[in-house]
Amino acid sequence: MALNALLEDVPYQDLKRAYHQLEKKNKDLVDGLYYAAFVQQGLMPQARHFEKLNLPYFIYYSPLHIIGGDFFWIGKKGDWCIYAVGDCTGHGVSGAMLSSLAIGFLNYVVYSKYFNEIGDILSEIDKKWIETFNRNDDAWIDNDWMELSMIAYNPVTQEMQFAGAGGSILYLNNENELMRLKGNNYPVGGWQIELNRKYKTERLQVTNPAKVFLYSDGFKDQFGGLNEKRLGQQKFNKLIHSSAYMNCQNQKDHLEYQLNVWRGTVAQTDDVCLLRVDL
Repeated sequence: MALNALLEDVPYQDLKRAYHQLEKKNKDLVDGLYYAAFVQQGLMPQARHFEKLNLPYFIYYSPLHIIGGDFFWIGKKGDWCIYAVGDCTGHGVSGAMLSSLAIGFLNYVVYSKYFNEIGDILSEIDKKWIETFNRNDDAWIDNDWMELSMIAYNPVTQEMQFAGAGGSILYLNNENELMRLKGNNYPVGGWQIELNRKYKTERLQVTNPAKVFLYSDGFKDQFGGLNEKRLGQQKFNKLIHSSAYMNCQNQKDHLEYQLNVWRGTVAQTDDVCLLRVDL
């Protein structure tokens, strides 16, 4: 039977009542998401926290569904300024819950543990992540994971460390050469193919000025263009490189504009998080 025929048998007042009930539930859901976004973004660093590190920066953060699995984090330990960008599985509520867990782990590990290399931070977070989702049930498969890129910079010694769990960064040196530094191929958590995983730390001696870009895959994986294909890593690198001469705010505005031009009428594909730090 056609839907119109079914609706004809329903009294108008019942339809009106059902519509208003549905409208209210939808409003309550959206209001809850916006409040959750307020809480989630409150867990992430604010401008005053970045300013305490005294390094120029921009953050471009655009969740797909009001809240999401992408996040950014900063910290200070001794002379080291630490920056991280993460991408957790899922979007919306599920992704946001995982990102909140990740932020809690970062705060705990960085400030309560001793480490020589930031790769050790990722290894410790990986252990805690696995413990959190270990149900001791052989029938249950753990596939909650997080990609994470992290740098630590010491402005006194001008040394930088990089570690990545399925993530990478772009590093622009003082000769205007753009390099992509890749971390380990495996993320934090997820299917445990590798046992006792360790995350390598790469060390660089920085010659100022230099710029670092930490990012999730949301920007480069955005569909658009004439053929509605992914932007891709190569085009992303070119966009970063060609506009890196701009100051932080201008480059952020430029990249956001370019991403919108690329999208056109295509909906946003994923959460987007992009962090630039000037060393």
